[in-house]
Amino acid sequence: MWLLLPILLYSIVFLYVRHIYSHWRRKGIPSEPATLSWDFLCQAYRREFRHVEAICEAYHEGRDRLHGIYCFFRPVLLVRNVELARHVLQQANGHFMETKWDYVKGYRRFNLLEKLAPMFGTKRLQPMLLNTQDVANQMIHHLQQRELQGVVELDVQQLLRIYAVNIMGNLVYGLDVNNFEQQDHILNSFAENTAQHSNLQCFTLRGVPQKSTLTYRLLDIIQRNVEQREERGIIRKDMLQLLVKFRNGNDLGSDKWQVEHAIEEDKLMSIKRLAQVAEDLLQSALDSLASTITLTLYEIAQQPLIVEKLQAEIKELQSDGDGQLQLLEQLEGMKYMEMCVKETLRKYPPVPLIERTCRKSYTLPATKFTVGEGKTLMIPLLAIQRDEKYFSEPLKYKPLRFLHDKLKQSTQCPSAFVGFGIGGAQCVAQNFAKMVIKVALIKLLQHYDIEWDENAAAVVEVSHLPAPLITSPDGLRLKLKAREILAHSHYRKNSI
Repeated sequence: MWLLLPILLYSIVFLYVRHIYSHWRRKGIPSEPATLSWDFLCQAYRREFRHVEAICEAYHEGRDRLHGIYCFFRPVLLVRNVELARHVLQQANGHFMETKWDYVKGYRRFNLLEKLAPMFGTKRLQPMLLNTQDVANQMIHHLQQRELQGVVELDVQQLLRIYAVNIMGNLVYGLDVNNFEQQDHILNSFAENTAQHSNLQCFTLRGVPQKSTLTYRLLDIIQRNVEQREERGIIRKDMLQLLVKFRNGNDLGSDKWQVEHAIEEDKLMSIKRLAQVAEDLLQSALDSLASTITLTLYEIAQQPLIVEKLQAEIKELQSDGDGQLQLLEQLEGMKYMEMCVKETLRKYPPVPLIERTCRKSYTLPATKFTVGEGKTLMIPLLAIQRDEKYFSEPLKYKPLRFLHDKLKQSTQCPSAFVGFGIGGAQCVAQNFAKMVIKVALIKLLQHYDIEWDENAAAVVEVSHLPAPLITSPDGLRLKLKAREILAHSHYRKNSI
């Protein structure tokens, strides 16, 4: 009798697993063979399984616009067609919206990203350009303190993570923070290389709340700064000021930075919710900013001609007596740097996979297939942008592929490049991200020549966790050789 219990239990588990792994076959959607091998389980247990790379392999194995796969015990529908993905995310009438940014206040329900989009317009970013350059100048000053005989050799990836943290601390938290010098600052924990990210979290840990003392300390910072701006009328032209305006129901599209106070009952967000938004912005932007700048330097360091072209373009910029740019349009006018940034985003998209959960059953356009409520739809941006069908020699770094006239005349599909997202999943902060990325590149290439160690290429590898990250014993180690720049720059006073 007792022997029947384990047999019964095994049978139930077997039938349950078999039912899950036959989901796409029962739906009539082309799918990969359902397997759950011992090797996979061992890799998952040791956290060696590479989720993003496995999705890319599934993309290349498929032949149809839709391809059913299984992420552990989770059926996922892989969209292999760019136009179909764009149509679904743009015109699905809210079926695939990201619920993390949904917010309900009283009888009002809205998407926070849509409401906060005016924060990242040119009119709002222009005053933040000076703050961004100040943070970049802190980075240059830090490098100059490390100069020995005109050459600095360091882990550029770690340097740029600190730069990105300083940017977010300055603009989102309203702090005059310099983590190049303040080693014990609270935000410095975010600057540590994030190799500790679990590769299983996309499989089994989704949605688990991450509570820590760090979250509550960040809440204290937000609460203190919000109270200063609301009660004392302090104005600082940064994102926190705009979040405070939004909290009070003010129009973000206006030119005013002053906060028009609302009574507590009419405020759209509590301070706790505002702190959550600030932390989400910090965490989502940090990896994207740092990885894009790092990987741009990684690629151009191997092609000195690209570095020369960028330095020549930077030399043409008009700046004031302190070497500061005055207008955001100057960054937008840097066509070659724009092409380099686009090529980095193509080859190493900060968000390699877009996942959305279906809120209610949705029939895909021009198909007979229906995505059921609770099922996951995935767009593999990394695989699409490295597909030879769309881009010739996809693994080569070729910025000129984005030359406007050439792109028009080529046979490749312009819509295959999605940069900071696609359709309804497009990043609303992409203008802000480009500003931060370009300012860092300008300052570094203006002050330094980049030297690439050929021996380092053997140990450098780009992994996705899920954002692209250089994995090597020393990160991305580059030599920065000081350049002679304009004599009126105040930084040359300290240069060797």
